[in-house]
Formats: sequence, structure tokens, C-alpha cells
Amino acid sequence: MSIDKISNIIYPELFKTKYIYVYNTLNEELRELIEESGYKKDFIKKYRRSLRMLEDLRENCTKHKTFEKLTDAKDIFSMRLIGQKNIRILFTFVQLNNRDIAVLLYAFQEKDNKNNSKTSYNNAIGIVEERISCLKR
Repeated sequence: MSIDKISNIIYPELFKTKYIYVYNTLNEELRELIEESGYKKDFIKKYRRSLRMLEDLRENCTKHKTFEKLTDAKDIFSMRLIGQKNIRILFTFVQLNNRDIAVLLYAFQEKDNKNNSKTSYNNAIGIVEERISCLKR
């Protein structure tokens, strides 16, 4: 796995963990999605809680309603931050230096189910599959 394509969680605030990382563009993508939304305070609370759950439950996270395994995509999971903005963060589990980690890959605001619209899972899955491919190079 390409370690230069992942980084630590620094947005909206530093989250210290040795288990969860982000694709190198995700922090900035979240900033663009959240910063001007008026949703930042609620987002921070839900995001931190979800990150702690993911760190504690690891691959068993789907036992909690905040997480789901996407049925139409191989090894892609969704962190569902339900609320005013319905933010989704897609992620996967991989090996890095002989240890399991989670990598948050893409964030979007789910608004509709239309195939390939910017706010659909289909569009997001395509982006995530490309990012997983980049990680494996």
C-alpha cells in the first residue's frame, strides 16, 4: 500500500489514532463540505463519536447503525452522519506494515439516489474505487 497517499485526520480537529487514516485529499474535501454549511458544530460531535466507534469496533463497526457495508461495492463501507446535511464518508480496511487500518476515502452529502449525480452513492463509489486503486500502486 502506498503510504504517501494517506495522512492523519486533522479536520475539523486533530484526531489522534494509529488505526484510522484519511486519503490525502479528504481533510480538505471535508473542510469544503462543512466549513460554510452552518453544520460544523453538529458535524464535529457526530464525526468524533463515529471515529471513536470505528476505532473501538474496527471491522465489527457495521453492527452499529452509523456504519454499513455497501452491497454494490467490494470492501467499501459507509460512515453515515445523519442529520441536517446527511454526510457520508466512504472507507475501507487495508493492511499497512502488517497491521490492519481503516482509510477514510471520500466524503459527500447524500441528497439523492440518481445514478452518477454528484450527491449519489454511485458517483461516490466510482471515486472510492479509483482511490483504492491508487493506494495499491
